[in-house]
Amino acid sequence: MTEAATQLRWWLRLPPTNLIDRGDHVRFRHALYLIIHQVATVLYGMNGLPEIMYYPSRLEGARDRLNGLSRAPENAGDALWTLATERDPATAWAAASRLMHDTLALLNNAPETTGNFGVVTGADRKIDDGSFKPDQSRGPAELYALAAEIAGRMQLLAGVNAVALGGSLGRGFADRQSDIDLLVFGSGIPRETDRRRLIAAWPDIRHGPLIEPACDSLVLDGAMVHIRYWTRQTVENMLAAFPGPPRPPDQRVLAEELQCCHPLIDPDERLGEWKAALDALPAELVKAVIGEAQKRLPLFRNQWRKAQGADDRIHLYCLANQAVNDLLIAMYIRNGRFLSTPRWVHKDTPVFNVGPPDVVGRLSPLVDGIYGRIDLASRWQVLRGCWEELVN
Repeated sequence: MTEAATQLRWWLRLPPTNLIDRGDHVRFRHALYLIIHQVATVLYGMNGLPEIMYYPSRLEGARDRLNGLSRAPENAGDALWTLATERDPATAWAAASRLMHDTLALLNNAPETTGNFGVVTGADRKIDDGSFKPDQSRGPAELYALAAEIAGRMQLLAGVNAVALGGSLGRGFADRQSDIDLLVFGSGIPRETDRRRLIAAWPDIRHGPLIEPACDSLVLDGAMVHIRYWTRQTVENMLAAFPGPPRPPDQRVLAEELQCCHPLIDPDERLGEWKAALDALPAELVKAVIGEAQKRLPLFRNQWRKAQGADDRIHLYCLANQAVNDLLIAMYIRNGRFLSTPRWVHKDTPVFNVGPPDVVGRLSPLVDGIYGRIDLASRWQVLRGCWEELVN
């Protein structure tokens, strides 16, 4: 429940509405699906019920269950129903934002909000009002220059020996709404106290830092910066397992980021070696990743039919977004790329060599608001057809 509440605070600080402007439709709908699961997890947890963040989803009957909870915003189930059925992205986000504010206020026993960027725990029972707005006057070239400067600063932490640029800047898709995502590698993860001391001393810091076990976040000169720490041994262990008995990597996010990152500091060229290894994935590993996703397809189908029969649109919305993500995971690995969540698929997939034609155009309606039972049957047929084209 704590992790889900933390994620809700992040959505309010950094709303995914910029994805609408970018045309990243599948990812925006994936964000709404995550919010549905996270809100339900927090509210169920507050009422002593089991958490529900599963894959495939087990969020059956959420509308009536949430409406009947003793500790929950009024008509919380109806609000989630709006998220799952609303076709207009702006209207869906407005409903999501209201529900997250109400849920966090209830969790913290504090209806007031604050613009504080700090950690919201313990005696500090207030929630963030999402007031941070990035400076959109800075273009990708300026963001890149700032990222390189920050990378140099990170070398002052003991044990750090490589820094890479990830996210949209690392992929070459950045715009004026982009964050700076840095990947920091070393012999170990630097101590939180050392990281806080280093970052807090920077003269151009505006908010933060928010220090988490392996990730720091801050606002630096108007730019949102996320710094994620990895040990070199974690990378080496992941790569060493690839030739062994084939199985998907435990650190899929790490594999995805490494493939797409741009090295900033790499004195011993280890980052280059890792990226080269990820460009030549063993065929058995590719089969294993596809097989893992294929194995879940019957589970999605059974849950889908059950939810369709009950007209359970919240559950169906979650299942649709998860099933589409699984198809994209399989499609990406067929093209030699790892994927964790559907980021930038509208940019990536048009240049892929393998996959169903116009896959984003065909998948986008599948993750839209659920508006009827007949529509649901046709959605499943589209998903099934894309799978057949991909694997045959």
